[in-house]
Amino acid sequence: MSYEIGQLANDLKKQFGGKKKVYRLVDAYEAAWARLQHEEAGAPRDPRDLQFEAALLDWLRYHRAMLIGELVPIALRYLRANPHAALLPAYQAVLVDEFQDLNKADQALVDVLATNANLTVVGDDNQSIYRFRYANPEGIRVFPARHAGTISYTIEECWRCAPNIVAMSNDLLAHDPIARHAPLTPQPGRGAASMYIVQHLTLGNEADALAAYVDHYLNRRNGLPPGQVLVLSPRRIFGNGVRDALIRRHRNAMSYFWEDALAEDAAAEGFCLLTLLVRRDDRAAYRAWLGLGDADGNRAGYARVRAYAEEHGLEPFDVSEQLSAGQIDLPHTKKVVQRHNELKARLAALAGLEGLPLVAALWDATDPDTLTVRLAAGAVAANSPQPQNLQPRLAEVITQPELPDSAGDVIRIMSLHKAKGLTAELVVIAGCVSGALPTVDAKLPPAEQDLDLKEQRRLFYVAITRAKDTLVLSSVTHLPLREALKANIPPSGIFWDRGELSARVAASPFIDELGPMPPRPRTIRGSDWRAALNF
Repeated sequence: MSYEIGQLANDLKKQFGGKKKVYRLVDAYEAAWARLQHEEAGAPRDPRDLQFEAALLDWLRYHRAMLIGELVPIALRYLRANPHAALLPAYQAVLVDEFQDLNKADQALVDVLATNANLTVVGDDNQSIYRFRYANPEGIRVFPARHAGTISYTIEECWRCAPNIVAMSNDLLAHDPIARHAPLTPQPGRGAASMYIVQHLTLGNEADALAAYVDHYLNRRNGLPPGQVLVLSPRRIFGNGVRDALIRRHRNAMSYFWEDALAEDAAAEGFCLLTLLVRRDDRAAYRAWLGLGDADGNRAGYARVRAYAEEHGLEPFDVSEQLSAGQIDLPHTKKVVQRHNELKARLAALAGLEGLPLVAALWDATDPDTLTVRLAAGAVAANSPQPQNLQPRLAEVITQPELPDSAGDVIRIMSLHKAKGLTAELVVIAGCVSGALPTVDAKLPPAEQDLDLKEQRRLFYVAITRAKDTLVLSSVTHLPLREALKANIPPSGIFWDRGELSARVAASPFIDELGPMPPRPRTIRGSDWRAALNF
């Protein structure tokens, strides 16, 4: 789980240059150390990578854990080393969709699966948006050269989007000189989509206006399923604000920022407690519990507990018990013992609970940081009330979410990445502000910054091309400074506003890249938008 990986990063950060570098090394390990398209997936070549892999595997083996992302490199390694292993069916055909989202390890595994089969891949290099896992747009660009006898077909006509959205998406992509050279053409005879570019003063103004428009849109198009409304956002603070405003209007809206469901300590602690309630000897969960809420993850204290446990053949939980009882003494473990005692008290309070009372005891209903996981847990608990059933099912929901389809009665709210492959009559993109879209780390080398910028342009392209009938692009100019910093949105200025520090932000530069006006509409104030459409 994400919060467990966070403690793994705490334990390895001193050795490998900080948590960010640990996360990037984990991503590279999951890509079988092939960071670029021309590199071969396999064992690490760099001494630093080799050292990290050894430390990572040591941590994982001790904690009886594995990474979800390990599945592909482990399978690839085994199949390459055991070509006579009678494990795989003799496939006659292998079809891979969204090929541009595969990293080199994924691609190598596909080649193994298709050793004696016809291989067909489908993809669009301009929709390559998973560079963080080392998927590169070059993957599909060089596929014919790497697979002799490939027959290539190009789809140039877009049936998903209206002509004006097609035109704007072509202009957007034209800002990348190595993107698709042949612009898409719209479906003949299709009318233009409605499109609005609006800017609001505050986060609350944006959420209220967008919710009001969605409500107005659905009332005007009576009979249209709410599932035909898709709200996208580069940060959950924007998307969840719209969700809350829709719920206040008695609309059924659900946030699917599952990648952030356990991002906050309060949300992670509840799931961690549930795991330890079911399996007290879950070492990864116990390690996470000890570290949650501490900036350093109680790294030094836990290292001493683990070392003593390994030396004496004990569980870390049992070592903490002995420390708590005064039976042994280890320096700098006071905070570990405090967390351990808190865990015991919380587990005792949970004993015998199941279903919704268990969910209520795990997550504070008044804490907005736990809302997503609480809603998910409540839905799962209806059919799986016992802790031993609730925990694995909830883990599956968080790590492998199933979105309701567009014919349902739920307005779906999610990240831009999650929208891949989806379409809707109305698409609203909230939080189109510079610093969130795009987000470019100024500490990276210029070449890396350029690659990030190009990928986030492709991400915006994916987002705007989800709309079939109406597209709304929305931004704000002011954010509470604490929210901006929490969401990793660098302010262009800071000022006092009604007793609190606010961050000044601006609209995403990608909006200016959508081409001339028209077909791109002029940006208007949110209040003028509401007045013009009377909602």
